Amino acid sequence: MAIRRPSINSPTWLVQDFAYLSDTTETLRYLQVKWDGEVFSRVNETFDYSTPPYAAAEQRGGSIAAQIDYSVVGNVVTVEDWTLNWRDELPLRIGINNLVNCKYPYYKNWVVRVRKDTEAYAFWVSEYFYPYTNEVGPETYLYFSAEPPDRNP
Repeated sequence: MAIRRPSINSPTWLVQDFAYLSDTTETLRYLQVKWDGEVFSRVNETFDYSTPPYAAAEQRGGSIAAQIDYSVVGNVVTVEDWTLNWRDELPLRIGINNLVNCKYPYYKNWVVRVRKDTEAYAFWVSEYFYPYTNEVGPETYLYFSAEPPDRNP
């Protein structure tokens, strides 16, 4: 038996992006994926007015299923942290796909990266984030690539 869940194109998923701190070189932003089981009838129902953002189910605008905190410096987007309040990774996948394909696409010279995390490594590789070195350390990143890197030169 298949698990029934809302699809990526379902009207019940709502993706919103907010900036909460900006200076001359860096902008801190967060992207929220919300699901409430029903389409919001008014635009003001969808907004979360807290600054800085807090991923809590009781916030205005529906249940926050996932939140991605990221920073933008020049043309480099760094995923700093993420929160998942759902039974599987689907809302996080929806948020990441929105980030790398809609807001900051690679074909417009955006570079999206995430710190290498051993616990979430399989998830990020499944979303086409790859390491470009074999180094391991706190400043090691996985970079988004639409195509897997050539491992056999």
